[in-house]
Amino acid sequence: MAQVAGDLNRLISHDPSEEWPASIEIVCYWNTPKKPKGRRRSIELDADQFFGRGRFGAPMSGEQLIGMVERLRKQGPKS
Repeated sequence: MAQVAGDLNRLISHDPSEEWPASIEIVCYWNTPKKPKGRRRSIELDADQFFGRGRFGAPMSGEQLIGMVERLRKQGPKS
């Protein structure tokens, strides 16, 4: 008896892009009267850490990202 192919076998599949950014930057801006875009502080993350690739087992959680933004906020803008 021949096996019948399932519905998923009939779908056209497209390979996802394998292009990944090298890094992710989280930037906080503080408005100041002298600078139109304000002063800033940032943190750069390795893309593997953000997306959960390589030595990292899972993508970053929202809680971890919020913690980083909170840390930047508490540090304030660079002088």
